[in-house]
Amino acid sequence: MRQTAVFVLLSSAAALGCQSTSKASEPTARPAAAPAVTAPVSAASVPAPAAPYTVRIVPGDAAVAKPATSLIEVTPGPGFHMNKDFPTRLRLTAAPGVTLGKNELLKEDAELSDEQLRFSVAFTATTAGQTTLSALGDFSICNDTTCKLIRDEKLAWDVDVKP
Repeated sequence: MRQTAVFVLLSSAAALGCQSTSKASEPTARPAAAPAVTAPVSAASVPAPAAPYTVRIVPGDAAVAKPATSLIEVTPGPGFHMNKDFPTRLRLTAAPGVTLGKNELLKEDAELSDEQLRFSVAFTATTAGQTTLSALGDFSICNDTTCKLIRDEKLAWDVDVKP
């Protein structure tokens, strides 16, 4: 049972793209007799890895025939920072009755720092009611040992358009 917990931790580290400095081929010392486990090790007892990033979407206030803005924010998780050298972009799709300011926002259109990526999505709706905007995002976050390239991150949000 104890080996299962170790496997989960190693798998979580690999899923985060962590690189180990130890060599897998080196033998490891094992205790002569493993202590008895009185209770089974459950997945709940293994700490979950921190998310490498979070996405926050602020739909914004919208009214028919008035320019509106939604805000897309990507914040790197603990130990990560935004990769400012990556060709960041956001490809947008609007529902019928919505006109976008731009169909694609590039890094030059964003506010980008080590701590956050922020896109302002301009749009105008022609009808009242709930409408959906969606996007595919490309960005990268890095830590001291690796960078994660996020491509085609699917984002969708509803906007209530007032008459």
